[in-house]
Formats: sequence, structure tokens, C-alpha cells
Amino acid sequence: MDIPVALAVISLVCMGLSSFMNKVAVNDGLYFPPFLMIINVCYILMALIIHMNQKQAFIVTPRMIGVGGLVGLFGSIGYACMFYALNNGGAGSVVFPIVGLGVIVSVSLSAMIFNEPLTATRLAGLGLGIGSIVLLSR
Repeated sequence: MDIPVALAVISLVCMGLSSFMNKVAVNDGLYFPPFLMIINVCYILMALIIHMNQKQAFIVTPRMIGVGGLVGLFGSIGYACMFYALNNGGAGSVVFPIVGLGVIVSVSLSAMIFNEPLTATRLAGLGLGIGSIVLLSR
């Protein structure tokens, strides 16, 4: 297994645990705004740890502000909608697979904007993944 795949698998596990912990938070009746702030403190701490280990100058460019702002905006809206879906009685076994369909958006945009190849094997894998998500959400 090469490094990018190994890191992607670690991300899969951690993101899955993160999603599950959202369901735990909803079941505990946690209030969303401070919960989201605590999550973002963790992101800031991780960014600082990574920065200290990479020994690069801390430079913020206008493009970084724009792209980072969009990532934050879309991520915050998506996260809030997922949290409120769970909070309004949505079962994790339904909400998480639907949120997981976001891979369609990422793969499609990567193919269109970065010309990443969509081979028959990749399309079949994407189709199987989508099929499993649809089945899990029923």
C-alpha cells in the first residue's frame, strides 16, 4: 500500500469516527454552536502542529483566503445540515450514507477541472460505492 492510499485509509477511519461522534453528541443533547467551536479549536491545534513540523514560513495569500473561505463555508453548511438532520430524528444509518454521496461531487469536479481520468474501473468502483450508500440509507 502506497503512502497516499494509507493516509486515505486513516482519513476514512478518522472521518467515520468523527461522523459517529456527531451522533453521540446529538444523543447527549449537546448544543451545536459551542460543540462546533470545540471542533474548530481541534482543527486549529492540528494546523499549528503541522506548521511547526514543516518549518515553512507562515504565509497567507489572497487565493488561500478565498479557497479556504469557500472550504469553510461549504464545510460549515454541510456539517450544520448533517448535525441538524441527526438532531431532528435522522438515523445515522440514513444520514451518513447520504452525506457520503458527496464523493460524487468531488470526483465529478476533479475530472472536469483537473482532467483526472475516469476509467471504466473507476466508474464501476464509484457506481458500486454509490449503490452501497443507497442500499445503506434504506
